[in-house]
Amino acid sequence: MSRISVIGNVNIDLLVWPAAELPPPGAEVQVETIGMRAAGSAGNSALALARLGCVPHLAGCVGDDHFGRFILEELAEAGIEGGVEVVADQPTGITIAFQAPSRDRSFLTLLGSLSMFGASMVPEEALTADFVLFCGYFTLPALRGEPTVGLMRRVRTAGGRIFFDSDWDPEGWSRESREEISRLLPLVDVFLPSEDEATGLTGLEDPLAAARELQQISGGRVVIKLGPEGCVSFGPGEEHRVPAPSVSVIDTTGAGDSFNGALMYALSGGVQWPEALQFATRLASTVVSRTSEDRYPTLEEVIPIT
Repeated sequence: MSRISVIGNVNIDLLVWPAAELPPPGAEVQVETIGMRAAGSAGNSALALARLGCVPHLAGCVGDDHFGRFILEELAEAGIEGGVEVVADQPTGITIAFQAPSRDRSFLTLLGSLSMFGASMVPEEALTADFVLFCGYFTLPALRGEPTVGLMRRVRTAGGRIFFDSDWDPEGWSRESREEISRLLPLVDVFLPSEDEATGLTGLEDPLAAARELQQISGGRVVIKLGPEGCVSFGPGEEHRVPAPSVSVIDTTGAGDSFNGALMYALSGGVQWPEALQFATRLASTVVSRTSEDRYPTLEEVIPIT
């Protein structure tokens, strides 16, 4: 199987359930659970890959604190070691995810050590893999713009295929942010936005129209994750629509990251695009139906084709 690396945000996720809305100033709301999980978009993709039996090279950083140690222990238990640096005098990045049945998730993020992750911290091994995923772009200010362009060009020079998931722009997709992503896309083989990210990037309400526009900018392939509706993929001269299986949803945070890992896993094993998209969708659907204690499925545990 081909070598895979993941470059991006490694942080703690705190999951609040249910949180339909924040309480007004001075008030308090009690919730059922507040869970803690490793390890951000990049860590989630890496853990999903490792559970499938394909341990990737993970490049990221954490702070020198108890959260950072917790993340490193979780990664090591999965067989992922050596690529995540510890930054002194910085807290580990934290994202708080608010989830409820009646609304989409929303997030609060403390960058902490994420703000220190720069191009010099990405080892050559991560850039010479056959499949390289860049993710968590907007949580890594030191990598925005030219540093990421430089890293992507090095991957291309080494013959690797570039996968890119920018995540959400906290500035609400300003003109500058859209132009920034548009400059990166021609270097990207597979762009992996969510439905909201694709429509935010383009200003179009229809995610399929957004996918077509982004594909024209990229020239490569655009795969839009549609949550319970599955995914849609547009490449040069072809398109695929894959529905998601019906599942009982427990926790959706990190599902898109798991999709990214599963897609690379399938493609790296020689699976063709329609089947790879179907596998990634089934794995992500499996993930949302499982708890944090048993989050990522083995190959045998992925929901079968029906």
